Amino acid sequence: MDVNLRGKVAVITGGTTGIGYAATELFAREGAKVAICSSTQKNVDQALSTLAEKGLEVYGQAVDVSNREAILAFADRVEEVFGGIDIWVSNAGTFLKMKLIDTPEEEWHKTMDVNLKSVYYGGLIAADKLRKRGGGVLINAASFGALIPVLGSGAYAASKAAVINMTGSLAGELAPFNIRVVGFIPGLIETPMTADFVATKRESLASQVALNRLGTPDEVANVLLFLASDCASYITGTSVEIAGGKFCVQNPANAWA
Repeated sequence: MDVNLRGKVAVITGGTTGIGYAATELFAREGAKVAICSSTQKNVDQALSTLAEKGLEVYGQAVDVSNREAILAFADRVEEVFGGIDIWVSNAGTFLKMKLIDTPEEEWHKTMDVNLKSVYYGGLIAADKLRKRGGGVLINAASFGALIPVLGSGAYAASKAAVINMTGSLAGELAPFNIRVVGFIPGLIETPMTADFVATKRESLASQVALNRLGTPDEVANVLLFLASDCASYITGTSVEIAGGKFCVQNPANAWA
């Protein structure tokens, strides 16, 4: 099936590792012109080098997605390089593993700035850049923690719950400009960000999932490709779970006993 991404311009924040990198490679293979950013130039350079070895040319630069001037300037630069933007994926995020009652205020603000304020900026960029293209797709990264918080990551869960809410608001506001807004809710996905968390709890974590395993970045990227494509033309204002049936029943492990 042709998902009709050839020639489209897609921006993926946090596109150098994990889910973001998997989406970057997949979108590029499907013919999109892709731009990525990360918080450090080292991560950007490593990702661009790996992609180039695979015959994929991607634009990238270091950007603080929580800084208004920096992320808006990045969007301007992508527009200069590629002539416009059709798809914006607000994927960059930070995971704070700390109880709410122990969270210093500065860490609270950092989590909200990276995970939530950057999504707000993505909405502003969509209203400008995607609107000028006659429409497009804005995709926001939420988390299963937004649905069922995990003890010890309250600030992270709160930021991602707000992303789901904001996705609905932006979908309503941007619909008249032919811009769809969707969120995605990854479950237990093996990425560099979750590696330490998964290392000592793999069996316990898998037992929460109906498929009895953790997901891969590629499995999430496949869904993002669909959501960004014309195949999902009547999907907006909602967030899609990509979680392998996590807690679809209270006791999923019993089926595997």
